[in-house]
Amino acid sequence: MHASASAMPSGQATMQNNLSMVSQRRGVARERFLVDPRLGGGAAKRVLVSDSPDDFRPAFGKVGQKILKLLAGGPMYPAEIARELGVHHQTVYYHMKRLQKAGLVSPLKTRVVRGGEATVFSLSSDGYAVEYPVRGELIPSLQSSSRSRALGVFLKEFVSTGSLDGWVVVGSPVPHGAGGAQARDGHYAVQLGFALGQFVSLPQRFPVKLDVDIKAEKLEASNMLVVGGPRANLISEELNRHVPIRFSQSGFWGSITDQDGRSYGSELDSLVAKIQNPWDRTKTCVLAAGVTGAGTKAAIIGMTNYADQVFRGYSGGDFACVLRGVDRDGDGKVDFVEIMKRAG
Repeated sequence: MHASASAMPSGQATMQNNLSMVSQRRGVARERFLVDPRLGGGAAKRVLVSDSPDDFRPAFGKVGQKILKLLAGGPMYPAEIARELGVHHQTVYYHMKRLQKAGLVSPLKTRVVRGGEATVFSLSSDGYAVEYPVRGELIPSLQSSSRSRALGVFLKEFVSTGSLDGWVVVGSPVPHGAGGAQARDGHYAVQLGFALGQFVSLPQRFPVKLDVDIKAEKLEASNMLVVGGPRANLISEELNRHVPIRFSQSGFWGSITDQDGRSYGSELDSLVAKIQNPWDRTKTCVLAAGVTGAGTKAAIIGMTNYADQVFRGYSGGDFACVLRGVDRDGDGKVDFVEIMKRAG
């Protein structure tokens, strides 16, 4: 779909999760959502689309264009438009009738003025466009369960610029650390990458770092999305001292303990936490970690597939949540999470 040179915005409509290129009949044209892939946040404009420029002919003249530009700033009465353009009000009425017939403007309300009726008009949509009969380009669906406003708020420090600000940190798969552990849960970060990709553009630099590389390159003072528990991720181990709910060192990081002293030791238990970066308080760290690798998978599933429930009501600050993975369909794999405890 190609927007015409005369397409004019009147503000952006927020796209709901369950809408993509949905069209609706209105007058002589269909209304569609026009999405700019360069903009983040799912913003879109409602645009009238036709396969013939003749449908929008009333907008091609100078007066018609000027009227639409004025209405882009907000609803107006024809008399106000006439004064603004310095033309006779009958000229405006003539063009308004043509624009209304084309579906480009709509009456908003009517009131009695000096014994007569005066109608205020507004733009029917945010613009108009001519669509040619071409196949078009396949794009990823805008309708996605993981594109959650709650997730966007939770990760706002990482995605607010439309580009990823920070690192995804996974444990090294080779023996490292005091216990010589090997991380086997780094691949779960792929799901997190899919979720992030709905909020940010493709990173120019490779965004994933091993925990040992973060330390070797002295990148601790960064925004970090840390995947994996303290058993095999050195950054998780250091963050564990600062999170509101933390892994217990007794039993080789074999459980999670909340503020009330309650312990969560199931192999499917996990922690999702967000705190200020202890190396740089202007930065943010998010931890998604399980008692085991399967627990880490549960943390990632909770963050991405069930963000609306996990982050419900979150608006900022420190956060911690214990999640328990559940196999609802009985295939032996985690596909759901239960919220066991929240803090923040």
